Amino acid sequence: MTCFGVSLRSGSSGNSTFIRTESASLVVDLGLNGKRFAMALDEFDQDPNQVDAILLTHEHIDHISGVGVVMRRHKIPLYTTLSTFTKAEAQLGKIDYDLVHLIVPGNPFTIRDTEVMAFPTSHDAVDPVGFRISSKHGDVGVMTDAGEFNEYARENLKGCKLVFLESNYDKEMLWNGDYPYPLKVRIDGRSGHLSNVEAAQAACFLLDHGTEALALSHLSQENNLPALALDTVKEALEEIGAQNEKDVRIRVSERYRCSAPFVLE
Repeated sequence: MTCFGVSLRSGSSGNSTFIRTESASLVVDLGLNGKRFAMALDEFDQDPNQVDAILLTHEHIDHISGVGVVMRRHKIPLYTTLSTFTKAEAQLGKIDYDLVHLIVPGNPFTIRDTEVMAFPTSHDAVDPVGFRISSKHGDVGVMTDAGEFNEYARENLKGCKLVFLESNYDKEMLWNGDYPYPLKVRIDGRSGHLSNVEAAQAACFLLDHGTEALALSHLSQENNLPALALDTVKEALEEIGAQNEKDVRIRVSERYRCSAPFVLE
């Protein structure tokens, strides 16, 4: 069986990524409602009742808005840190606490026969993490909502065949835009989000360490454009001699619909 990863939704309107390995069906974050979640999975012939886990990166509403209802409807276990769960609990509503599994960044855990590693990220949430998901066809990394591509990110994402990587904003659009100054500082800070340029620098590192596919994710609707994010990353890769669709596959994750899946064989 092949492994594939797909962005179901991406951006401040809602985030969710589906990853199917040889042994497990996993959802990273769930920022869309139960009906749309089921419809999204149906596009790929996946059954929400067969999903093995929801992995939670952090407690912000665009990442957790659908978690409670989907847990109740489909009895899907939730994997999250204690601090994130405590912060998110009120937003989840009434859930079965037997479905909650607490994880510790840096300590790998297994879902069916799939090993998962959570690692710390830099974001203004209580205990934000990214994930590395192992697969016989190549590991998959997910890191959105991170203010910097730090040592934790480099060590945990290098060697991943597919990476869902934040490319949130263009600096000129952000600083020339209408956002209040404190919000601009927050977004552009070390606990905010990755800019297109920072994503491009991360992409060069990842490509040099084995990555073959990149999904540019969590683009700002106000401070970015899909073509701008894609061009920024492609230009940086071309400077190190890498070409899109030859040395690496790059796509921009869709905001309001499912993106095309990446298949690892």
